[in-house]
Amino acid sequence: MHHATRQFACLLAASMVVCGAARCALAAPPKLDYFFPAGVQRGQTAEIAAVGAFDDWPVEVWVDRPGVQVVVQEKKGQLAVTVADDAVGGVCWLRLFNAQGATQLRPLMIGSLPESLEAEPNDAADAAQQLLGSTMVNGKFAKRGDVDTYAIALKKGQTLVASMQANEFLNSPLDGVLQIADPRGFVLAQNNDARGLDPMIVFEAPADGTYLVRAFCFPAKPDSSIDFAGAENYVYRLCVTTGPFVDHAMPLAVARGQTTDVRLVGWNLVDREQTTQIAADAAAADDLVDAAPTSAAGMALLPSTPYAVLVEQAPGAQPTPLPVEVPTVVSGALAAAGEVDAYRFTAAKGQKLSIFAESRALGFPLDPVLEIVDAEGKSLAENDDAARTDRDARLTFTAPTDGPFDVRIRDLHQRGGMRFAYRLTLEPHAPSFQLTLAAGEFALPAGKTVEIPVDVKRLDGFAEEIQIAAVDLPAGVTAEEVASPAKGDAAKQVKLKLTAGENATSGLLRIVGRVGEAAPQTARFTYAGAAQSHQQVWLTVAPP
Repeated sequence: MHHATRQFACLLAASMVVCGAARCALAAPPKLDYFFPAGVQRGQTAEIAAVGAFDDWPVEVWVDRPGVQVVVQEKKGQLAVTVADDAVGGVCWLRLFNAQGATQLRPLMIGSLPESLEAEPNDAADAAQQLLGSTMVNGKFAKRGDVDTYAIALKKGQTLVASMQANEFLNSPLDGVLQIADPRGFVLAQNNDARGLDPMIVFEAPADGTYLVRAFCFPAKPDSSIDFAGAENYVYRLCVTTGPFVDHAMPLAVARGQTTDVRLVGWNLVDREQTTQIAADAAAADDLVDAAPTSAAGMALLPSTPYAVLVEQAPGAQPTPLPVEVPTVVSGALAAAGEVDAYRFTAAKGQKLSIFAESRALGFPLDPVLEIVDAEGKSLAENDDAARTDRDARLTFTAPTDGPFDVRIRDLHQRGGMRFAYRLTLEPHAPSFQLTLAAGEFALPAGKTVEIPVDVKRLDGFAEEIQIAAVDLPAGVTAEEVASPAKGDAAKQVKLKLTAGENATSGLLRIVGRVGEAAPQTARFTYAGAAQSHQQVWLTVAPP
């Protein structure tokens, strides 16, 4: 995902698609549920259905990046989407709007493989849909009990990657399952949770022949049914390829303001696809950079960090801990079962550090355990899960003495492999704050005022006054800055008052919190049932 915070106003102007037709002043706000098909290949134009409720058509469209052009069609709910050859890949976010309001942001994937559509009936092995080569299939589990089956010819020794995008990126309410089977339907491989709730299988063909890729699902929120699940909004994208596929990249973060050398990890990668560079100006504070080349399927989404970025020296257990300096971000993988990676840092007596390992949150199977030991190997602290719902590990460590300490990372179940990757951060422990919003879309009539509640979460006893303001406002809209003091009700929530002039326009804004000269924190919002958070708030200024 690419949050375009740089050149904010320019991107907004470039991303709006104006319909050119008069809109009804009494029209209700549009409601967008999902797109189908849910993606477009780079360098192509595709007809996309926007599924939802649109009392008035056409609408206008906001897109979160350049290189994606949307033309609203005459038929209600139809869009023509053109993606440039060099457009940023991954999850593209779109928002439809009219004079009365705006939809929630919805994802549209941008990929590198040719796109195809599922063709029913394809439930049974003898009715499998034939795939003629590597493709991204756009499908639906449209009803309960639905099973979608695809057939592909493989040569002995070929590596097939079958990877589903559904719950993790598209927020489809499904828990998918993939199987590889022989023509008789005998299951050769199965997976259901490779990346969150989305499945992936990497399969090496044992012989020449036709193999079946079978897909079905259960509800993401389990219910009392014992049948396979399905509904019109059970949308998925299924990558089926024997070509290059990028699973992730090392390091798992890039240094902000610096050029970073990146090694790509995946399958069927040729030499030129195994390494790349992320330019210094590509790693902005709120962006995710996709390191995957346009010639490969898959994604390698990397955040930026202000800290030094390191990668473990080589896969496998090291004879001695790798020295690191605080603060730093270290990327590595537990390549073999039972492997323990260790890093040595120095801390002064009484120094307080935050040390955390991310893996599950990044879509990997590793269940990390962190342990701090002193120079004699005595265990000083250990953590498995940061919270009941967070299977990654986090420690707050206060050095009992001066001296070197080792942080060790292992898998709770002693497993290992290429995808048992982690991102380990060591940083000074400091109180901080987070700002969140209950929604990402607000509306008010021209000449009127609206209040936007901003929730303030103070972490580790943060006790400074926070100045909270709306910035990058649409033309004609003004906002009053408010303070969140350390105590009282306003320490937990404030209300920003926005006023629209008679000629004010609709558009984007951001809400930020500042403390002194420190970098501002941007408020974010999350939709129900979605994992992603966003910062692009939309304000609709309706006719008076």
